[in-house]
Amino acid sequence: MKEVLDMILDRDYYYIVNNNKIVIRRKEQEYITVQGDFFDNTDQKPIEYVTLYEPTLKLGTMSNEQGHFSLKVPVNSAVTLLVNRVSYYDTNFTISGKSNTNIKIGLTPNITTEQAVTIRSVEKHWLARSVISTKQKFSSLNLKNYFYQRKFQLGFWPGIGTKNALKGQQENKISFNVFGGYAAQVDALEIGGLFNIVKKHVRSVQVGGLFNVVGGTMDGVQVAGLYNDVGGNVSGLQIGGLVNINKSNTKGLQIGGIYNQDRIFNGLQIAGIMNNSKIVSKGAQIAGLVNRAQKINGFQLGFINIADTMNGVSIGPFNYSRNGKHSLSVSTQENGQLSMSYKSGGYRLYNILQVGTLNTDIGQHYFFGYGLGSEWFLKRKLKMAAELSNLYFTSAKEFDTDYSTISLQPLLVYQLHKKVQLFAGPRLQYQLPVHNHSNDYYKSLNKNMIPLKEGSKDALHLGFSVGVNIF
Repeated sequence: MKEVLDMILDRDYYYIVNNNKIVIRRKEQEYITVQGDFFDNTDQKPIEYVTLYEPTLKLGTMSNEQGHFSLKVPVNSAVTLLVNRVSYYDTNFTISGKSNTNIKIGLTPNITTEQAVTIRSVEKHWLARSVISTKQKFSSLNLKNYFYQRKFQLGFWPGIGTKNALKGQQENKISFNVFGGYAAQVDALEIGGLFNIVKKHVRSVQVGGLFNVVGGTMDGVQVAGLYNDVGGNVSGLQIGGLVNINKSNTKGLQIGGIYNQDRIFNGLQIAGIMNNSKIVSKGAQIAGLVNRAQKINGFQLGFINIADTMNGVSIGPFNYSRNGKHSLSVSTQENGQLSMSYKSGGYRLYNILQVGTLNTDIGQHYFFGYGLGSEWFLKRKLKMAAELSNLYFTSAKEFDTDYSTISLQPLLVYQLHKKVQLFAGPRLQYQLPVHNHSNDYYKSLNKNMIPLKEGSKDALHLGFSVGVNIF
């Protein structure tokens, strides 16, 4: 307990143990209120948003729009206050005793050596802009090279607190924000009732009721009710109720209720609607609707899977890989059925969307279905393929899918031209059990096929298929 209290209490508080009770008290200390005004030495106009602070005591404030400031500092000691303002030269002054209550400080513009002012990416984020005031943004610019460490921090809202001018410069071990917080970095634990905004890195655990915005890296566990946004690399577990946006690389498990976005991903990525990564170096994407990657070395599972370069497997009704297989196939089978299918995906595993027509003794039939296929090289222009399809047949007069089949066909594929393939091979067709009619009623759908097994409701036949793939 002593170690915990020593960690969380700063220099303003102390504790005593009385009758097995711990009493925390604020240290009594006299303060003097230093007040004054900042002005431009060239035109005597007031300067707004000047940061005034004492780095050892970690006290600070900022001038208002009229250039006025007010700061409490300990009395009876010499205190050197540092002054920083972007576009002006830094300066400092020392106060002592109780007479420094109305000070005029002139600042000289930094014209010759000043470089373009850049704002950190976290302050430019649209969510950060909505909760971080203009004064805090200026303070961050003014104090770009000053940071200080705290073991424990309790905050309510960015800008609220006696040391609010320095809040954004804190490097915290443990941070609790009742509503929201704005800090330089976190090294152990941060919890925000609504949000957390961190300029640099976060390590271990970060939990935000609505959102987390991190400018640097995130290592550990990050959880947000709605939204996570990280500017650097992410390693560990990231859960966003709606969206995760990572502008660099991600390694680990990422779960987004709607959408995930990364540059290079390594691990397992799960989204309710869409995953979008530039490169999936190793791992898997699973989405309720769309998976998108420029290059993937792994696995995709979704309704629509898109990859420019696919070195793995995509499973879903619609797969597209720019360097993979995408062809229109026209084929005919021994029973006279004419099939047209679209094959897309990787060569290791591609989708087959198939439709066709068949003339029978019981009338014209149409069919549709879905399948999976795989293709591999034998030598030069010869390839082998294996395709498994499930087809549903219906009469042209009335929609009725009582008759359906599962077919397995090994195919020999010949590359006739860069964009033309010829294929042929046997097919093993299993007729699923029928319910509305007997097997005899559907015999004409299996004409010219070799029966291997014929039951009252199902059947197994052997046939063949020939066709052409057009790219």
